[in-house]
Amino acid sequence: MLAPLSQAPVSELSSCTSAHSIDSAKLGWILIRNRWISAAQLQNTLSQQVKTQAKLGELLLKRALISEAQLQQALREQYWRRNGYWVI
Repeated sequence: MLAPLSQAPVSELSSCTSAHSIDSAKLGWILIRNRWISAAQLQNTLSQQVKTQAKLGELLLKRALISEAQLQQALREQYWRRNGYWVI
């Protein structure tokens, strides 16, 4: 288990922040962070995605776990994070 960033040795900070920035751009992480879905709902949908090869957002919409507006907002955030423009 990693220490909080403020307590982590400098050698661990680069790997921590890199992993966090990658994870923070994942759609599932964004949806959970916004409290639109739970981790269990994400896990169930991801296991279904493996079987169907459908996009995560499409499956979440089909299962009525999120709205179209929530998906659009999450995809917008994902785009901004991946392109380095997300500050908050």
